[in-house]
Amino acid sequence: MIKKTILLCAVLLAFSNLKAQENIVKAGAILGNLGVQYERSLSDHFSVIGQLGYSNIKTTVNNVDSKSDGLGYYFEGRYYFSSNKDLMEGWHIGPYYNSINTKNDNDVKTNISSFGLATGYQWVLDSQLTIGIIFGGGTLNIDSDNSDIEFLGDIGFLPHLGFTLGYSF
Repeated sequence: MIKKTILLCAVLLAFSNLKAQENIVKAGAILGNLGVQYERSLSDHFSVIGQLGYSNIKTTVNNVDSKSDGLGYYFEGRYYFSSNKDLMEGWHIGPYYNSINTKNDNDVKTNISSFGLATGYQWVLDSQLTIGIIFGGGTLNIDSDNSDIEFLGDIGFLPHLGFTLGYSF
C-alpha cells in the first residue's frame, strides 16, 4: 500500500508541472493609473483582469493647468490568439473599462472614464516573470464639479497605452 501511495504521489507531482499557470499578479501602468493588477485565466483563450491603483492626471480649466490625484480602477477581458503557448501568453485583444476618480487642491472632483478596445502582447518567461504591453483606445467621458474642465483637449477619444510586469502562478 505504501509503494502505491508513493507511486501515485510521484505521478501527480510529475504531471502537476505540465499544467500552465492560471494567475498573474502584476504591477501595471495604464494611462493615468499606476497600480496592482490581477489576471485570471477562464479557459485556454480567455482571461479577465482587474487593477486598482493611484491616478495622477493633468487637467485644464480656462487655460490654467491643474493636477488631480485619486483612485483609479481598470477592468479588461482578453482573448489570446495562440493555443500552443502557455495560458495568458501571446497576442491578445479585448474590451476594457478604465475609471479615474480624482480631486485637486481646490477639492474639485473629476471622474474620467473610458470604454474601448485594447490589444497587445504578453510574454511569460521561464522564471514565471511576465512582461506585457497594451495599446488601443476608447471613448472619453468626463464628469466634473467644474463644467469648464478639459482633459487631453476634449478630443472625445482616450488613447490606451500600458505596460505590465508580473509573476505567474
